[in-house]
Amino acid sequence: MKSSLKNMLLSLTGITILAGTILAIVNISTEKPIAEGAERTRNEAIAAILPPFDKIERSTATDSDGDTLTIYIATLEGSNTGVAVETFSNDGFGGYISIIAGFDKDGSVCGYRILQHAETPGLGANMDKWFMADDTPHNIIGSNGPLAVKADGGDIDAITGATITSRAFLQAINRARSAAMNIR
Repeated sequence: MKSSLKNMLLSLTGITILAGTILAIVNISTEKPIAEGAERTRNEAIAAILPPFDKIERSTATDSDGDTLTIYIATLEGSNTGVAVETFSNDGFGGYISIIAGFDKDGSVCGYRILQHAETPGLGANMDKWFMADDTPHNIIGSNGPLAVKADGGDIDAITGATITSRAFLQAINRARSAAMNIR
């Protein structure tokens, strides 16, 4: 085949259509398993961070910034045992951080799980365990008031070398607490 502009355009168009079709097929075939995996992860996180419950009711709330948060209200034999809130911050060192935080019926932090982040491995990524380490000045489990790092006048030690991530994490927890307290 002679190399001409027409032949090159036809070849590139054909390759582009083929590549696009393959990508669309892969996207369609993986969309459902990815969504199911995310739902399974969310359900496991809710079970891990809340007091015992026998029923979960899903709701939404709008925070003071106008963002919508998903709330899971847990009950045991008809009584409220706690609330889990999917929360976030856009202010992490790596940008967006997604967390699900659990609060007992008194508004104290029961636990949290990190759902998504792009923080630095070995530094900011340590938030998954840092803020629940027993007997440390950075443990937030059991706290029931607004949280801030010491550098901002609060009581919580920031992750060493990751103050920006720590601020973003606590911002997300405070956002979740506010939403949880407003639905009581």
